Amino acid sequence: MSPTEDAVSTVEAEVAMLLRLAERSRRSSPRRLHELDRSAYLVLGVLTADGPCSVNSIADALRLDPSTVTRQVLAMERAGHVSRSADDADRRVTVVSATDAGRDALARTREIRGGIYREVLAGWTDAERSTLAAALHRLNADLDDWGRAHAG
Repeated sequence: MSPTEDAVSTVEAEVAMLLRLAERSRRSSPRRLHELDRSAYLVLGVLTADGPCSVNSIADALRLDPSTVTRQVLAMERAGHVSRSADDADRRVTVVSATDAGRDALARTREIRGGIYREVLAGWTDAERSTLAAALHRLNADLDDWGRAHAG
């Protein structure tokens, strides 16, 4: 196997392990009872970054089907994390907004997750953390580009 293929195989295996270990750390955290699930975390992240928006806009931002986002939003509304209203310009469009409780839950979850990564990365230099952050950002962007190019 060439060094490039060996590195690609290692990246694939390490990403698979990263996903499993990240999920395990989230599940085993004693603070997890106060944490949002992944879908609510991501939806609230979009809403706090972009402000109130339609289900289709959220779906586009998260690369999900609108029907999936609709189910997530309904569950989040029941939990008090979002509210829904009709768009003023087009009453057929539903606008989703983060509530104060949703913004608080997102901040709490970010603090919990950030605390885990601060502990895990405590022995890393600032340069190593920055390199990892840049590499993960690039990997996500390239995976997104690949997914869009191969969507059928």
